[in-house]
Amino acid sequence: MSFLRSALPATRGALRTGAASSAVPKFATASKAGLASPMAPRNFVTWFPTSEPRLSEVQQNPGPPPPVENIGVDAVLRQNPNDPHTHTTTIFSEFSLEGKTAVVTGGNGGLGLEMALAFVEAGAHVYAIDVPEQPGEEFKIVAEHCRIMNRDLKYISASVTDDKDINDVMEFIVGDSGTGTLDIAVAAAGILGTHDALVYPVEDFKKIFDVNTTGVFLTARAAARQMYKQKEVQGSIILIASMSGSIVNRDHHWVAYNASKSAVLQMGRNLAAEWGPHNIRVNCISPGHIRTRMTSVYLDANPHLLAKWSTSNPLGRLGRSAEMRGVAVWLASPASSFCNGSDIIVSGGHQIW
Repeated sequence: MSFLRSALPATRGALRTGAASSAVPKFATASKAGLASPMAPRNFVTWFPTSEPRLSEVQQNPGPPPPVENIGVDAVLRQNPNDPHTHTTTIFSEFSLEGKTAVVTGGNGGLGLEMALAFVEAGAHVYAIDVPEQPGEEFKIVAEHCRIMNRDLKYISASVTDDKDINDVMEFIVGDSGTGTLDIAVAAAGILGTHDALVYPVEDFKKIFDVNTTGVFLTARAAARQMYKQKEVQGSIILIASMSGSIVNRDHHWVAYNASKSAVLQMGRNLAAEWGPHNIRVNCISPGHIRTRMTSVYLDANPHLLAKWSTSNPLGRLGRSAEMRGVAVWLASPASSFCNGSDIIVSGGHQIW
């Protein structure tokens, strides 16, 4: 498949279009000044807002993360107690993503957009990848917010199930980002389906695995391929699984979804073992019942489930999308540098009952 081809309204954003060529296809990116430069093959289009940032009005990122030798108790013990300039607080800057480039699939809304915004606020250049040819209105508003902060949140239309496309996108991002690196990748694209197992349509079953499992693998692999090329990389790949990969959701016939997420958990462990020696960490996040665009559609069609889901954990409520931000930034940042092959469960305690 090809990427985004149709134009967006010029009032709120700009499009970067690929110029077709029978000999050597090039990708031309339109800068803020309207200049074009060849970047990568194929007919990509990225969307980004063009408003001018107002830096005097926004709070700035705390800056790049400190070197490891300046962190923690050991650093304090090495300091000169008579020199006040050596006594600094580093804990917040350890979570900084300043100078990093991040990719989030499924980033047009829901948990993907929440994590993308958190990465932007932590200092990263962020690219959201999703299937719709145009980003949704909520994405445009968030991207405009990021532009005001003089940060990048860009959109690329692509399918995570197309191996060549997702690899080409990752290569383009490295060239376009300005950092020359790909440091963080979140595989958050996923779909839900419900059928009784005895009558589950085979094609529907395969589609869920194609997106939720194969798509996660292709995303992680395409990102890792770019990370492998870098001279110095401290890559972090985050696979979005689910608590449903470890439990069975009572009274819900989600055999394909749950099995696909269980596969993601095992995938994360295998990739962490294979890529860890190359300083590429792979971890999973397993959300519980969190109100997103996808789950809201399901809840609206089944209103009795709101009370059931809300009382399925000790906190007695659904999770909020924003409650994924902290764990995502932690896993993406140097603050989690020794976390590899883990599954971080964010379920309000659902699994302890």
